[in-house]
Order: sequence, then C-alpha cells, then structure tokens
Amino acid sequence: MSTNRVLLGTALALTVHLAVTVAAHPSADPAGAVITVHDAVTDAVQQRFGALAKAQVIVSELQTTAGDAPGLVAVPDPGARTGRRAQFTLRAGSRRVGIAVARIDVSARHVRATAALTRDAAIDAAAVAEAEGDVADVRFEPLPLLDDVVGAQARRDVAPGEVLSHAIVVVPATVRAGDEVRVLARVGALEAWGVGRASGSGRVGDIVRITRGGTPGLQRARVLSPGVVQVLLEQSQEIR
Repeated sequence: MSTNRVLLGTALALTVHLAVTVAAHPSADPAGAVITVHDAVTDAVQQRFGALAKAQVIVSELQTTAGDAPGLVAVPDPGARTGRRAQFTLRAGSRRVGIAVARIDVSARHVRATAALTRDAAIDAAAVAEAEGDVADVRFEPLPLLDDVVGAQARRDVAPGEVLSHAIVVVPATVRAGDEVRVLARVGALEAWGVGRASGSGRVGDIVRITRGGTPGLQRARVLSPGVVQVLLEQSQEIR
C-alpha cells in the first residue's frame, strides 16, 4: 500500500472538528526520500522567516556529525543569527542524529529605516521603506513588514539603513489570547483544517497554546498569519 493511501486512510479517520483537504505540500517527503543536511538546514531557516519573507538562504562552511537521511529535520539554536555561524540539532523522526554548524546568509523581504528613528516614538511612513535584500545580524524569525511597523514604536534609537526586526520594533500580537483561530494540521502531503481558540498571544512565527473542541488539553501551534495557526504534530502522530 502506498504512503499516499495510508495518509488518505488517516484523513478519513479525522473527527468532525477538522474538515479534510488533500494538498501537495512542497516540503512533503514522499516515499521516505533522503534529505541532505544542507537541504534540511536551508528549509529550517526558510520556515523560520516565513513564507511572506520569500527568504533566499545561503548555507556555507557546513560541518556536520550526521549524514543525509530520510525525514531529516534541522532545528536551529534559539540564539542563531544571520551573517554568522549557527548550530542546528539534526533529527530523523523522533531520533536525534547529530548536529550541524554552518554560516547562514539570508536575503529576504524586509523593512529598513530611511531616516533616524527615536526610541518610544511612533514610526512615520516617510522614515521607513520596504526592500528585498540581505538581512544581516537578525534572528531566524519572521521580519515585520511595512504595515506592521508604521505607527508602531521603536524600542531604541535606530540609525538610517538598519533592518527593522521584532527586537527593534514593538509590533502588536497577531493572535491574542481568547481569539478564535483557524487551525491547520499537516502530516506529509495531507492537510486538515479546523477551528480552535488561542490561550496565549503571539506574532507570526511564535509558538502559542491552543484548545480545540474534542481534543483534551492544550496543544502547541505556530502562528502563520492573523487568525491562522498550525498545530505542531510529530510526523508519526495521527491528525485528529
């Protein structure tokens, strides 16, 4: 029986709280295809910056204690930044298989200051501009875009030319505690959508806790966009 048939059988077992839709997801790993360490690291960084950034990731000076493997996933250290060497934990399924260290350079959609910004002052549209290009010395996380920063406050004085990140700009939460959210659950090429409620607040890329009717306890989910989160499942876990 093919992997897709097994996944489809899992989909048919979903509860009424999730409606099933099958979609071919670009990062799906059909038939247990081998993933290189380089690709796992690249994919991890792209996912951290989010789809809106359209991040182009250059991985260089790569050193690793693990080999290529089916289902290989790279998890960056929390303090990892662009423009320097970063460490990643490598996992295959539920197993930790090694580490990788590489220099990570990123070109992405972002906002730069075009004039000096003053701490605690509201950011004027004339003082910032959206651009595509290198973003150096920023954490692996979604960058605020123009609509996010205009009218927001700067946490510190900012010099012209600086890339604006969440460490610099106070951006309101995308999802707030108590909000009803659309919930995406994904296993391989299979996607299912449902409805839940956030029990915490977060911006795009943050991990929040959610509740879903019929599912006991709190679940971890990543904020994808306003009102939309993706529940974090182990690959072997049934979507329910």
